[in-house]
Amino acid sequence: MNEALAKATNLKEVLDKKRPMNLNTLHSLQKDYILRSTYHSNAIEGNTLTLNETKAILEDGITIGGGKSLREHLEVINHRDAILYMESITNNQISERDIRYLHAIILRGIHESAGSYRNDEVLIQGASQKVTPSYLIKEHMSDLLDWYETSIAHAENPIVRAAMLHSKFVNMHPFLDGMDALGA
Repeated sequence: MNEALAKATNLKEVLDKKRPMNLNTLHSLQKDYILRSTYHSNAIEGNTLTLNETKAILEDGITIGGGKSLREHLEVINHRDAILYMESITNNQISERDIRYLHAIILRGIHESAGSYRNDEVLIQGASQKVTPSYLIKEHMSDLLDWYETSIAHAENPIVRAAMLHSKFVNMHPFLDGMDALGA
């Protein structure tokens, strides 16, 4: 086990020893996770809202002026809603329907392709890795979900399993560029 994985595994063990946590602590941790995850995921995709502006939108419902677009506001709200949806279905299983629905939430009010696999071929700029051809996406998604179910049955480390799922999903690139539901 590499050093980062060992550290994460140890931190998880420390966290597990503190369970059950009181509801105020859980709510505080969830709020912080939603804020930071939303900010960083959107920033990677080019959203110009600051961490404090993201917080104001999420916690106070404030609209940010100064040239911030409606799209940037929707990206914040939609990302939060996608996290809440993922939390509501957490049971170590994920379906193709869940993935498409997450994509629909992420792009709600932003793009007409919300919830639909891409029909066009794309390249990842600067990468030598080729993505799945559009006509194979549905088949590869089925294979990915089969792999995921098998990895659970073999009790693979959940951190490794999550990283591998993310990598396989991003390399497949099933949605339009910049719009992957399970990634940034």
